[in-house]
Amino acid sequence: MRRQVKKKALAVLMVFAMLVSLFPSVVGAVESDYSHLIVDTATKPSQAGALKVCNVKKEVEKPPHAGVPGKPGHAGQKGKPDHAGKPSNAGPPQKTLCDESGNPIQLRGMSTHGLQWFGEIVNGNAFAALANDWDSNMIRLAMYVGENGYATNPGVKDLVYEGIELAFEHDMYVIVDWHVHAPGDPRADVYSGAYDFFKEIADHYKDHPKFHYIIWELANEPSPNNNGGPGIPNNEEGWQAVKEYAEPLVEMLRERGDNIILVGSPNWSQRPDLAADDPIAAKNIMYSVHFYTGTHQPGDSYPEGTPSSERGNVMSNAKYAMENGVAIFATEWGTSQANGDGGPYLDEADVWLNFLNKNNISWANWSLTNKNETSGSFTPFELGKSDATNLDPGDDQVWSMEELSVSGEYVRARIKGIPYEPIDRTKWSQVVWDFNDGTTQGFGPNGDNPVEELTVSNENHALKLTGLNASNGTVGDDIWGNARISSDGWNPSVSIKGAEEIQIDVIVAEPTTVAIAAIPQSAAENIWWANPVNATVSADDFELQDDGTYKALLTITTEESPALGALGESESGLLSNLVLFVGTELTDEVVLDNISFTGTKIEQEVIHAPKGDAQLPADFEDGTRQGFDWNPESGVKTALTIEEANGSNALSWEFAYPEVKPSDGWASAPRLELWKDGMVRGDHENVTFDLYVNPARATEGAIAINLVFQPPAAGYWAQGGQYTIELSEIEDATVTPDGLYHYDVSIAMPSVGTDVLLRNMVLIFADVDSDFAGRVYIDNVRFE
Repeated sequence: MRRQVKKKALAVLMVFAMLVSLFPSVVGAVESDYSHLIVDTATKPSQAGALKVCNVKKEVEKPPHAGVPGKPGHAGQKGKPDHAGKPSNAGPPQKTLCDESGNPIQLRGMSTHGLQWFGEIVNGNAFAALANDWDSNMIRLAMYVGENGYATNPGVKDLVYEGIELAFEHDMYVIVDWHVHAPGDPRADVYSGAYDFFKEIADHYKDHPKFHYIIWELANEPSPNNNGGPGIPNNEEGWQAVKEYAEPLVEMLRERGDNIILVGSPNWSQRPDLAADDPIAAKNIMYSVHFYTGTHQPGDSYPEGTPSSERGNVMSNAKYAMENGVAIFATEWGTSQANGDGGPYLDEADVWLNFLNKNNISWANWSLTNKNETSGSFTPFELGKSDATNLDPGDDQVWSMEELSVSGEYVRARIKGIPYEPIDRTKWSQVVWDFNDGTTQGFGPNGDNPVEELTVSNENHALKLTGLNASNGTVGDDIWGNARISSDGWNPSVSIKGAEEIQIDVIVAEPTTVAIAAIPQSAAENIWWANPVNATVSADDFELQDDGTYKALLTITTEESPALGALGESESGLLSNLVLFVGTELTDEVVLDNISFTGTKIEQEVIHAPKGDAQLPADFEDGTRQGFDWNPESGVKTALTIEEANGSNALSWEFAYPEVKPSDGWASAPRLELWKDGMVRGDHENVTFDLYVNPARATEGAIAINLVFQPPAAGYWAQGGQYTIELSEIEDATVTPDGLYHYDVSIAMPSVGTDVLLRNMVLIFADVDSDFAGRVYIDNVRFE
């Protein structure tokens, strides 16, 4: 992922601003002033009350230099002018979002991903984290209707109700998003339940004292997407289709209250300009604008008289909408490209957010997911690299910065209105023993322990050592008379490759000196013993805790523990045991907790076979991958090699599904893709290939192989059929002479036109509660 070099970027912008002042004709799409990235904490609904759309005077600024057009003023941050010039007079009124007193208010927060896939984000700890740690004053509940959403799984509506209640509880406005996506026409049969859905929720809450917290979003992204039904064109006809769909819903909802109503627009809600030309005749209507900073570039206002067919820039469309009398709301934006990948494009995001904040445009970032896509806010699963962040942050109601993706870390700062200061993601930290299960997690007196009075127990979810009066070595290598414990009864089997330190919380009744020497051991790497020396904390290092005890953090380095250095530099870094020598002064009892390892990430080089030219059929006999590669969202990115299978070259890779399953079975899936110019379906009905499986473990669950194409004409998503391998029945498969299980895989192609350009094909090997680990091979990939 590209990192943002902030100082350099700001220096470049300052130079650019000076050039602009010298050359008036240069003034264009890019903002030269970033004074609106740092903003006030968002106002909560308990303070702002019922929202409404109102007119505010737009400040017009004097140009900073003669002959240079001034920039628009900032209507939403308490009248603060840009640094480029001072307000001179008021321009025409601008419609914007206001609180119940008529003061401009900006909502800043997050959108969920599809609730049918990532519904576990709807939990009290997550909403508390967003409201308190992120300072969000709004959350958007993205309820897909198609794509296995509400239309086929009406139970997802329960998550909407639960999300509304949690938003009420945690003082956030809540957008109820009827997520029109595939197909793109909101009038399609799959969306026929919209009226009843909104009516039911409005009737349920219309007398609730916090009913005004709810914002209705009637159609997420009307578009040409014809996957699963019709789409709409990117023109006035498309807007009339949206308007025809929306007006009955607006009338019904207005009978139940004055809540803000958000209406999408054609071309994935990139055309609020079309809505401005023919707005819906009702109050408190706002129009959505969606953008992704890696795809949608900034733009200036259009020259007067620009026809709708020539309005192609999303930011310019937003400006046109504001300049022509409607209010807009960025209900979805991301730091990636529009497909969720690439980037994150944070410099471009700065330009966009400066524009939104300056003009009091509310926004919701996409999205609260641990899916393996750049725009996701949380760390995704990637085999051998990272585990997926739990969407429930736990009882402390905070996600650590390491649990956030780069995008999530950036957006959190922008919601809070504070400077973005990225963490060092080359470092890692892992708690291996936390004792939260009420046991000693394998620790007990070591077989060579010299202190007979030593006892080891779990007390209050920490490791308690007593009998330490005779364990007094606290300097250098004076360790051999100290109490000795080890974790022989519990093998953590975790990799600490790259480890540089061990950190342990030390808790005592009164401040004193405590020394610990450590020997991490590894059966896999045959690392058993290297004499350590003491690492110590003194009385001055302890801090008083709320329960009256004292706690200090003790750190052990590789100099103090040579075995730690050897294991950190080993090939696997696999930890199997930890021996600790514990010495004290003037105390018989010490409590240890949160034994963790920290270090520098060591990225293993992945060496693939040559990619070669894309081919279909693909037989791999030329020794290349014939164009196949990992899709960016793949949960597996191990080496793609050419291996022999059943007497023929085949494309092969090794992988394992995680024991702790992400909620989405596709998140941990290998995703192979092939991009091929001119690829069309023609008269073919299936994608067929030979699959060979060489399992190290395969006893339960299934592998579900899904077929997807991403044709631009079908909204970049066209899903075909599925082929499932039940692992409990793997012994029934044909076995090749070289001992591989063989499957003739045939998967139905999606229903797209015979001459539609498919662009790229993706094969997704999804985990269905399986324990699979091993190597697979594919060969003779073809259309049939």
